[in-house]
Formats: sequence, structure tokens, C-alpha cells
Amino acid sequence: MTKNAWDSPLPTANGQLLIGQDSGPPAWATLTAGTGTSISNTAGGATINFDDALQDFELIATVTASGASEVTFTGLSSTYDTFWISFQGVQPTNDAEIMYLRTSTDNGSTYDSGASDYAWSSSGTNDGGTIDPEGSSADTQISLAGDQSSEELGNSTNETLSGNLTIYNPLDTQWTKFNFNFTYLDLSGDSNSLTGGGARLSTADVDALRIFMATGTINGLFKLYGFKA
Repeated sequence: MTKNAWDSPLPTANGQLLIGQDSGPPAWATLTAGTGTSISNTAGGATINFDDALQDFELIATVTASGASEVTFTGLSSTYDTFWISFQGVQPTNDAEIMYLRTSTDNGSTYDSGASDYAWSSSGTNDGGTIDPEGSSADTQISLAGDQSSEELGNSTNETLSGNLTIYNPLDTQWTKFNFNFTYLDLSGDSNSLTGGGARLSTADVDALRIFMATGTINGLFKLYGFKA
């Protein structure tokens, strides 16, 4: 609960939070912004350095796709141990599509597509309450969205997808893990929410990613962020 808004971009922005105590009623604590944001009330105070936390999370690249055959991010660096991709207003050019992910170990010169290169699972729920789990223990790619029966991605007005994909430790000598969360209107205009995860079934380092539709082209805004190691 906030007493007044504290979303100003100004470095001197202040505000207050209502904080519970061990005994007695909650008390208002004062926020004082600066190099380290301090939180204090009559019981004491603490300093939380949000600046350091924000510096560990960086925007690396932005791709605006318009009729693109694929969206790729290359040169994943060991500066970061976790990567996060934001999907905004993503839509296929063709109707009834599935969106996939593949990885590369040679910075995008080739993308792995062997019959047992990936494992994945996901569960989607539509606005009628129908739950549809899907998955594969050996596949040529990771299915990100649209694989659920009758819930493929559509190309009509408002039939877009937004959400995020997280990639964990892709440069480590272990299987690279992924998880994803999306919301979208499918080809029938029904609202869907979907969550899932997967893995590249190899200890080879992953240094590039490819996002694409089963057929046709892809549209939307994609942003790659990195969490510093």
C-alpha cells in the first residue's frame, strides 16, 4: 500500500510505504531516493541500493520484425548468466501458426534441428477454462506457442501474442534451460494464457537464438535483456 506515488524517474523522488511491525499497528516508512534508496521509520531504517540492482539488468538488443522470416539474437556473451526476451504484439503473417525456438553453438551460422535436440512441455488455458498440456521428450525445436489443439496463433486484428522467454546459463557446459509465459488471442479470437519450459539436450554452449513460425513470416517487437553474471 502506498501513501503517495513513487514512480518518478527523478533521482530525488521520495515517498512513503506502510510497513507492518512486530507489534502494534503498521507505520508509515519514509523513502528517500539517492545513490542508495533509504527506508526508515520510528523503529529504525535500512538502505537498499536499487541502482546496483538495475545496473545488473541491461537491454542488449531490440528487433522490430515486419514480415521477417525469423528473429535472431546472436553473440550471447558470458558477461551475462541469464537472458530474458520480451515479446510484444507478436503475430504471424499466415493464419493458424505455431511459434518455435532453436539454438546455435556457432553464433548463428547454423541452428540445431536434430530429431532429439530439444525437450519441452507447456500448458495452455483458454477463456472457456479448457486446459491443454502438450510436450515432447525429443524434438527438432522447442514449441513456444500455438501447439495446443485449436489454439494456434492467428493473423486477424488483435490476434497477437505478448509475454517473455527466459534462458538460463546458455554458455555453461550443461543443458541450457528455458521457460516462457505468454498471453494471446488465438485464430478464433479466444483469449489464451500459456506457460512452459524446455531444454537444449546438449552440453554445448548456446550463443545464438532463432525464433520463427512453422510457415510464413513473423511480426512484432522483441527485446533481449541480460542479467550480469
